Amino acid sequence: ALRTAFGARDGRRRTLRAWLLTMVSSLVLSVAGVVESYRIATRGLAAELSRDAGDLDRGLAKFFIAYCLADLAVGNIEYKDLIDWESGWSHHSFYALALWIFLRRGQAQFFTAGLVEEVPTVILAYSKLLDTTDALRWSFSLTYYVFRILYHTVITFETLPHSTLAFATGLVVLRQHLWWFAGWWRGAFDAERHSSRKSSSKQRRFGFSLRTKVGLLLSMITAQIGTMAHVTLRGYRNRDWLVSNVLGGLGLLVAALYFTFQTVAIFVDTYTRGFISLAIAEEQVIYNISWEDPRVEREALALNGDDVVLTISSAGCNVLDYLVEGPKKIVAADLNEAQLAVLDLKLACVKARMDHRDFFALWGRSDPRVFRDFYESKLRQLLMRDASKRYWDRTGDALFRDNFMFSGTSGLVAFLLMLAARPLGISGALQRNLDGPATDFADSVIFRKITHALASPVVWTLAAPLVGVPPEQVRLVERKPSLFSERILEIVQKRMWTPDNYFYHGYCTGQFDDSPKCPRYMAKEHYDKLFAVADRVVLFHGSWGDAPVPEGCEHKGFTFVSLLDSMDWMPPSLASQLVANLADRLAPGARVFWRSYAPGPSMQAETYDLFTPHSPVLAHLDPLECTSYDRVGWYLSQWVARWDDTQKSSSTIADAKLLCLPETRGARQYRNTLFDDLRVCLAMGAHALRAEKDVATFYKSQGSRYDGFREALLPDRDTLLRYALPWAKLEAMLAKKPRQHGSSPWYVLACVGCGTARDLEFVADHLKTVCEATKKRVALVDLSPELLEVARKRVAALGLEAFVDVFVADCTDSASSALEQLRGNVAFVTCSYCLTMIPAWPKAIENLVGMLADDGVLGVVDFTQRFGRETGVLERVYKAWFALDGVYFNRNHVKTLADATEPYYYHEHRTRCPYTPYYPTHYVYVGKKKKKQKATSS
Repeated sequence: ALRTAFGARDGRRRTLRAWLLTMVSSLVLSVAGVVESYRIATRGLAAELSRDAGDLDRGLAKFFIAYCLADLAVGNIEYKDLIDWESGWSHHSFYALALWIFLRRGQAQFFTAGLVEEVPTVILAYSKLLDTTDALRWSFSLTYYVFRILYHTVITFETLPHSTLAFATGLVVLRQHLWWFAGWWRGAFDAERHSSRKSSSKQRRFGFSLRTKVGLLLSMITAQIGTMAHVTLRGYRNRDWLVSNVLGGLGLLVAALYFTFQTVAIFVDTYTRGFISLAIAEEQVIYNISWEDPRVEREALALNGDDVVLTISSAGCNVLDYLVEGPKKIVAADLNEAQLAVLDLKLACVKARMDHRDFFALWGRSDPRVFRDFYESKLRQLLMRDASKRYWDRTGDALFRDNFMFSGTSGLVAFLLMLAARPLGISGALQRNLDGPATDFADSVIFRKITHALASPVVWTLAAPLVGVPPEQVRLVERKPSLFSERILEIVQKRMWTPDNYFYHGYCTGQFDDSPKCPRYMAKEHYDKLFAVADRVVLFHGSWGDAPVPEGCEHKGFTFVSLLDSMDWMPPSLASQLVANLADRLAPGARVFWRSYAPGPSMQAETYDLFTPHSPVLAHLDPLECTSYDRVGWYLSQWVARWDDTQKSSSTIADAKLLCLPETRGARQYRNTLFDDLRVCLAMGAHALRAEKDVATFYKSQGSRYDGFREALLPDRDTLLRYALPWAKLEAMLAKKPRQHGSSPWYVLACVGCGTARDLEFVADHLKTVCEATKKRVALVDLSPELLEVARKRVAALGLEAFVDVFVADCTDSASSALEQLRGNVAFVTCSYCLTMIPAWPKAIENLVGMLADDGVLGVVDFTQRFGRETGVLERVYKAWFALDGVYFNRNHVKTLADATEPYYYHEHRTRCPYTPYYPTHYVYVGKKKKKQKATSS
């Protein structure tokens, strides 16, 4: 490692040099910390903290101050780009200042008592130098938790009788430790998520089982709560230092609750983010039944015998329901081998012509006897996949012995639901086909409390991962969570009691009963139909976007596609890529169906709610909302799209590959140094103090640092440019005869308020291809000549200068020659984080829409006030704080955009503002020019 570190100047060697200095410092301090720990063990922590600081204490504190300053100095020369704000400038400066103060106060012994906390740093530095961090990710996380969370909590509260400053400093450091721990802990889970169960490599060797990980989470939560309770009570008992017992006790309680909440939140977040992926990696069943009502798409899409079906396997219930209709082929795709194994075994039962009573006993009543009697003798050889054989050989009848309805991660929810339903009489009422719980119970306080608890966002957020719902999906309802809460109440009070709602019947009773209290394929009259068509199902391990058309149907392609709710958790990049891949295998006129937790237009209280398809690629498919009654009820919207690329209209997808534009080759990642960001912040501060907000002057002082600072501050510009604009439909739009307007060209794209033209980089390669092929152009419009000068350099570097026109213009000035040249002549107009800085924004929107050609599209990304919470305290704080820099949050921007265009896609999200605790809301809006809006010549 030493030879490598002091070799040539490549990235790996520079990183090693950064860690060498850390290794030396942490090793020295750790040795001293271990010695001090022995003294604490023999003399007691209180005695060590109450003694006077000695020469060794002062020497160690000075040594660490020297390390902090040396690391910053050397790092600023050798590996400047590797120093970040939190673990570099902020951490080192804070420690150097704090230790200098403690030295001045004669309290360096507090620092010595905490030196053992450097042990995790030794482990990390050693693994970094030897490049073995994969093997140490769990050991480091757990060691860090013990020393820097639990031990640090204890020592912080023990300093309270001796020094309020030391106590306050310890709390600040504890908060920072929690931030770092969160990153490592989540990183360990994320790394495990991507490990393949088949792998026996060292990456997998150091992992834990899913059960062990959940146990670790619970144990660590319990330890943290216990530690906080202990130190808080101990601190209150030692209250001689308190000015006021009441105020002091309240302060201790607040600190304990805050840090307990922060720690628990880390574990819960990890659990919700990684639980499902971990189950997939370990080939564990997640879904024991398919929680999507197959009747909806079967009837809405008129499934028939000529269809070639693509769907997701899940527990196989919907696949077998479709199979009853006798389609030509069904491809069932799934990323989870365990889910495919479940469907494979069900199909093997049908192929073996198992008697209906035995089939129902196995899958409806979870009778392990049936599995034991049939698996080895008949079923195993009929399984289509070797992976399925390995799975069932390994698990045997365990899933059925413990009740298959309670198997898998969703089975825990079923078990808990059954435990609650039986004593409350719900299970019995469902089995007796009652249309609700007993009247006296339904009117009771207990029932009302239970239903409202289930409708609580906290409850369904925590329960969601257990039933296979990732946090990304839950976030789709955060704009208006009351809609989902109201739906939960409706389910409990009405929907679950319908006679044919086998979903809730199975979970509340722990079994299926005779039709209609079971999935359709389990009914005797439908089960017999499966014998003739069981061989029409093809199992595919992988994503539905990669699933091939089955043999014999290549000329036809998929005609019926049911994607369940799979796209709810996908980022725009992944959803766009999968749909683009799928499009090549779709037959003309294919019907595509999906569900979503996101509410649809039918749930809009007013037009401005803007409940559009939740992902931009889905909006490009021009779907219609399906309002058919869904027995499950969790999904607030259902959608149907028809794939027909033969229609030559402005809505035609001419090239499906353009649904997902690739990243521009050689695209830069912009990152400022701390000093660059400080200079931008100074400019922002000066702008805030000016009585007259001069935007041009504001940007003149920061042109070269503009992009680096705003890369994190202004998110989702890439989403707007690469995914939300309908590039796949551009060819059909350009095929239309443009409105003639003097000698001006017809522009493909106009970026208004373009700044340094950073947005062009997201789509530069595609723009060059389009402009070369069509002889069309790109327009850049901004008020600042200084920023446009940077934009010209960027355009030249991108090789686009032959196709780009640059205009210095005010987008609120309708008489501007630039706006006149663009009026009615642009296919796509974009405006990124500009409207909020324009006082006359209604006029700006009017002119933006005026630039659009017929069927043109306007795309805007900007800050706004959070939906439905405009008057909340935090929203008021964000609005006032951003207004200091001339950025004015206004929910009416979105409303005006929706009035001026036909809403096409809308999404809003909260992200952290760099260097602050603020999480302002931003939105992405895409709207089409209204048909009645005809551009007029001057």
